Amino acid sequence: MSSRRRVVLRRFLLAVVALAVVGGGGLAGFRYVDRPEKAVAANGPDPAQTVEITRTDLSQAREVTGQLGYGGSSTIKSHATGTITWLPKANTVVDRGDALFRVDNKPVTLFFGSTPLFRTIGTGAGSPPPTTPPTSPSTPPSAPPSEPLEGPDIRVVKENLTALGFLPTTTTDKLTPATTKAIKKWQKATDQEPTGVIDATTVVVLPGAVRVDSIKAALGDPAATELLGVTATDKVVSLPFDADAADGIKAGVKVKLALPNGKDTTGTIRSISTDATTPPDDGNPSDTGKKPQLIATIALDQQAASKGVDTGPVQVTVPGPSRKGVLVVPVAALLALREGGYAVQVVNGTTTSLVGVQTGMFADGNVEITGTGLQAGQKVVTTS
Repeated sequence: MSSRRRVVLRRFLLAVVALAVVGGGGLAGFRYVDRPEKAVAANGPDPAQTVEITRTDLSQAREVTGQLGYGGSSTIKSHATGTITWLPKANTVVDRGDALFRVDNKPVTLFFGSTPLFRTIGTGAGSPPPTTPPTSPSTPPSAPPSEPLEGPDIRVVKENLTALGFLPTTTTDKLTPATTKAIKKWQKATDQEPTGVIDATTVVVLPGAVRVDSIKAALGDPAATELLGVTATDKVVSLPFDADAADGIKAGVKVKLALPNGKDTTGTIRSISTDATTPPDDGNPSDTGKKPQLIATIALDQQAASKGVDTGPVQVTVPGPSRKGVLVVPVAALLALREGGYAVQVVNGTTTSLVGVQTGMFADGNVEITGTGLQAGQKVVTTS
């Protein structure tokens, strides 16, 4: 073969066509050639333009930015009348049986449950049985005694008194003499007047322990107002994402987290909002056309990993499809054949040969390949 023909053939083989393919790392670019049997290089390929075929794992996981914090805040209000005489400090954790605040120096206590107290519970809360004089033939029968109070709010009180050690067991939703006795014991132990009566002015019912996020009132304010902003006690990651790009983001999925304190941990997507909202415009002209977003809430699998930092950006790695132990080359090593399909240019000493390949997953600038005789460690020509 003449020197001129070799030059023309080499230039033809190394013609580069840039392509852009959407999805999973994408096709950044590959060479486009006819398919000769062999290409001969005078001194072999330039080592800087070759790369080894590797056997490794590919994944279309993606990284997105979330925000560490305590999740949404809710407001605590008081149903009591009087004056606020004590409030907790911000960042205080209030547990079952602890005082949330004080009104006229009397504690208003946190109970756990799903039903708030909506009536007075205890001795005197219901109609007491009437006192009946001795009967005589001329005395009409007295009214039957009233039934004891019963309901989910009664069970909330009883379950909390049991958890706090003032009632042995909780077996019914009824107000019993043992319940009233336990209420009095609890009141006495918490410096309250042991009346045996409990209601929404002395107890606030929440699903669990809370962290005081903000103070909304001041000492001396009337009690019947908004007093505290509270959050959950565990930190979470809030992850906003475009509503039309939810691939891999669903409840129960495990994700990797790079926390602002430099530590890595994992988390579990706990919930996803259903109301898509458009991010606020911050005045940047390039921010026009923002897409509606949903919010995923991610629970940290190890709370201790976030020690020392309450808020800050978090890099969240959301898993995607993956392939284990496959042969991989850079996308730039692919040759697009005029007759269709792809090949790689395998280096054999000072010569190269084209080997047809089937492509699999694309990820992070690499591509999975299969082809006759291909194995890890072989060198192929690449454009970069």
